[in-house]
Amino acid sequence: MSESAPPLRADRVKLFSDAVAAIALTLLILPLVDLVPEAVESGESAGEVIGDNLVPFGSFLLSFFVIWRIWTVHHRLFDRVEVVDAAVLRINSLWLLCVVVLPFPAELVGAYGEDRVVIAFYIGVLLACSLTLTAMAIRLRRTNPPGAAPDRAALEQLLGNAVCLALALLLAVTVPGAGYWPLLLLLVDGPVLALVRRRSRSRSAAGSGGAAR
Repeated sequence: MSESAPPLRADRVKLFSDAVAAIALTLLILPLVDLVPEAVESGESAGEVIGDNLVPFGSFLLSFFVIWRIWTVHHRLFDRVEVVDAAVLRINSLWLLCVVVLPFPAELVGAYGEDRVVIAFYIGVLLACSLTLTAMAIRLRRTNPPGAAPDRAALEQLLGNAVCLALALLLAVTVPGAGYWPLLLLLVDGPVLALVRRRSRSRSAAGSGGAAR
C-alpha cells in the first residue's frame, strides 16, 4: 500500500488488533496447562504442581497484565478514530509484533531472574510497545479531525511513559545491581505530568490576568 493510498476504515484495524491481543493472552496459559498431564504421569500432587511452579505462574501473571495494560492504551487511542492510513497500519503492525513477542522476555524473567541481558530485553520490548503507541498517537492526530484523534493529554501520557521506560532501560544496563527497580519510574510519570500541567495552567492564568490589567 502506497503512502498516497486512500484512508481505510479503522474498524478492521481495531478488530484485528483486538483479536491478536486476545490470542496472545490466551496462549499464555498453555505452558501451565501442559504441566498438569506431566505432573499426573510423575505422580505429583496438585499442591506440588502449584508449589513447584510459582515462578511460571508469576511469569504468566506478569505477561497477562502487561499485555492487558498496553491493549487498553491501544483501545483508547482508537476509540473515536474512523479512518487510518498506510503509516498507521505499518506502525500498528510493529505494535502487534511487540504484543506477540512480549511473553518470551516475560518467560525469561521467570526463568533467569535478574540477569542483566534479560532485564534489558524485557524493558526494551516494553519501550518498543510504548514508542509504537506514541508514534500511532502522533500520526492519528495528524490524519484525523480533533474530535476523533487522541487528545493532547493522551499523547503527553504516552510520551511520559516512553521517557520513563527509556530511562529505566538506561539505568538497568548501566547501573550494577539495579535489577527491575528502574521500572518504578513508571509510577512517577503520571504525577509529574499532573504537576507540569498545573504549573502550565497557573502560568497561563497569571499571563491572562496580567494582560487584562
